[in-house]
Amino acid sequence: MRASIFILTLPLLMTASAYGYFGGEVYYKWWKNPKIAEEMKLTQEQANEIEGIFTSYKEEIIVHQKELRLRESELLSKLKEPQCTREEVMHMTDDIENVKAALTRIKVDMFLKIKNVLTPEQEESLHNIRARYKERKLKEMREQMGLQQGETVQ
Repeated sequence: MRASIFILTLPLLMTASAYGYFGGEVYYKWWKNPKIAEEMKLTQEQANEIEGIFTSYKEEIIVHQKELRLRESELLSKLKEPQCTREEVMHMTDDIENVKAALTRIKVDMFLKIKNVLTPEQEESLHNIRARYKERKLKEMREQMGLQQGETVQ
């Protein structure tokens, strides 16, 4: 049971906040975090340009996230029905995967535009910040689950 919860929550935790964790606080808009901006040597002009890019994608991302939650909720409801068929469930699963793919494409497109605002050094710095965040979150999750370093969930 604990393994299932870990497997289901890990991707959500890693993707939802990985772009902005630093210094014990979570910022979805990492470019507005003074510590991250300073570490990356991000200029105010770059931060403003990134904000504009983010703003231009924000509504589309929200719409797709809502659609994804709705479709997942519908699938869970369908699975509770005693007479649901495999075909219905598989069709709903395909729909969910299509929404996820569309959302991923939107986020990647946004990231690529943001990437074009950064210098190669700033991009490397951002990757290092994300790696530190991911490592910290994995360590916290292992500690919460009582796992030792290197130990995995069966």
